[in-house]
Amino acid sequence: MRLILINDVSVVLGGATKVAMQCIEAGLSAGLDCTVLVGDDGEGVRRNFPAAKVEALGERPLRDGVHLRDVVDRNFNRQAYAALDRLLGASGEKTVVHVHGWSQILSPSIFHALAKHGSRVIVTAHDFFLSCPNGGYLNFNTGDVCEHKPMSAACITSNCDKRNYLHKLWRVGRMLTQTAAGKEFWGRVEVILAHENMEFHLTGGALSRFQTLRTPCKPLTVGPVRAWENSRALFLGRMTWEKGVRTLAEALNSTGRAATLIGRGPLLQEMQAALPHCYVPGWLEDSEVDRMAAEARFFIMPSRMPEPYGLVAAEAVMSGIPVIASSNALIAEEVSRNGAGLVFESGNAASLAEKIALMDNDALVRNLSEGAYEYGKRIAPSNDEWRQRIVDIYRGNANLSVH
Repeated sequence: MRLILINDVSVVLGGATKVAMQCIEAGLSAGLDCTVLVGDDGEGVRRNFPAAKVEALGERPLRDGVHLRDVVDRNFNRQAYAALDRLLGASGEKTVVHVHGWSQILSPSIFHALAKHGSRVIVTAHDFFLSCPNGGYLNFNTGDVCEHKPMSAACITSNCDKRNYLHKLWRVGRMLTQTAAGKEFWGRVEVILAHENMEFHLTGGALSRFQTLRTPCKPLTVGPVRAWENSRALFLGRMTWEKGVRTLAEALNSTGRAATLIGRGPLLQEMQAALPHCYVPGWLEDSEVDRMAAEARFFIMPSRMPEPYGLVAAEAVMSGIPVIASSNALIAEEVSRNGAGLVFESGNAASLAEKIALMDNDALVRNLSEGAYEYGKRIAPSNDEWRQRIVDIYRGNANLSVH
């Protein structure tokens, strides 16, 4: 059996690419014939997986800066279409195609190539670009979770884009290109959900075949953290508006609590200026992140958007670090239900400040810390379990939820 893995980039800068690389490793370990199509130069795959065949376009993602030609190429990348069409027609073997990221370079053109061939197609939903034009079900101007039906008149006329309405219309055009691959094609696409609650946001259109496979993760620390003996809050993630860092800054300033905020992004300098009493170093090496996590009293996940999973929050829970989660995070309800943390109203700094203040109570933090550590033992599959599950999916041995 031949496996074709598809992802925009080959260097791990986020969760989607990390999972894509884990899929390559699992496929090779299972003896599958693996080919990887990436939009960048492919060096990350060549360096880490020399046994995999690599088809690389040598292009740059949109996040590195938008150029005039991207207006057309990132709607329908003809080079990506031709490369995938060639790969799919090159062998008579049974082929399974697993798609991860495509919105930065490869574009919806890959789905048109896939629709042309009869290969089995699996897409992991790391976000909501399968149904939502801006990928987040979030109005970036109001901060509200979007309730509009994707691509309805209300959706198309909503100025929800993080840049401007003209860019929203470009995203709408890209979504039209995506859906134009056809209902028959989208009806046979198998969708892997990073969290079971994502299905609610992806049903209602042509997609109908779902299964959940949570991403494997490991604790932030070597052993359980005695969080009640620590004093500092911890944030770990991208410094962007949709990740809720402005809400976090307002809450920390109103309470006067110290925190460590680790991560890069466009709001890094703003956070450094807004939080002089906090440690905001940018990004740190893994060993330093581990050390900071071991000194954390609780972890804050302030996302404004419906966070599909919240991998870092799961890693904190596995370490016995209580989590204060935004109500918009799909993991929030289970964190609360399992006694692993607290939930605040998304975007409401006063609500977050109230929960931060509650964490001054040592007995509460100890109960939440111990609850987090126990729940962390079952929050996600182990690496071995996950590898077996993904290979079972490739071989057609997994159960789908069909609607």
